Amino acid sequence: MTNPTPSPPGDGLMRIGGIVTLVGLGFTVIAMLPLIFDSLDLPPAMWFLSMITGLGLAIILLGVLRSARSRRRR
Repeated sequence: MTNPTPSPPGDGLMRIGGIVTLVGLGFTVIAMLPLIFDSLDLPPAMWFLSMITGLGLAIILLGVLRSARSRRRR
């Protein structure tokens, strides 16, 4: 059996941030549908849910910074 190599610090944050970003992009596409279809009316909460994209990008950036700091210490 081989031992799996441990993931570097910040790797989990980058993965979670990627998932949050993709979910936010999905909400952004849904929020833009009323601009194409006039009959479609969405609640204002959809606009706020589409802002999750920025939160996901911030989480990715934190993961990158954490990974860079750990490599700098080595």
